[in-house]
Amino acid sequence: MYAPTHEELEANIIRFDDIDERRSHYRPRDMLLPRFERERYSVIGRPGEGSTKGTALGDVKAFSVVYLRCEPGKGLASHAHASAEVFVVMSGQWELDVQGTKTALNPFDVISVPPDLFHGARNIGAEPGVMMAINEGQTGVPIRLDPVILAELAAAGHVVTDPEFPPGVGDTRTR
Repeated sequence: MYAPTHEELEANIIRFDDIDERRSHYRPRDMLLPRFERERYSVIGRPGEGSTKGTALGDVKAFSVVYLRCEPGKGLASHAHASAEVFVVMSGQWELDVQGTKTALNPFDVISVPPDLFHGARNIGAEPGVMMAINEGQTGVPIRLDPVILAELAAAGHVVTDPEFPPGVGDTRTR
């Protein structure tokens, strides 16, 4: 029976102590609004997000994992996409809003949001919080912002298109 070498095993590990090396340069357009400011860490997949340390986990094609770190009161805007999204709270307290229905989540709580439902999250705790987001595919999918958020961005002078195509996701619309 095959047993990996220690080096082979290490090639498949991303150490949380090294997470800063995986900080994403991608800033989704909702981050133009201060209440949606957050740090993103490309953990598995998302090669177009410019993480600085490659591992064998970069070859995973079926899904991607991103960590989101937010200060209290901040989060991610209501958005929708054609695939389900799983959130796992790692620290802090979060409020998840799915199509206007809200629920509080605590560390290690897991929720799966079905495809095409508008959903957003906010850190409702007193400390910075970290949440894991798991998406289908290596690169993520086109993201549609809630029309209210699109209008707010436009009112603030930002020119935005809908949907947004994360790095590595081709725009297949006819131009």
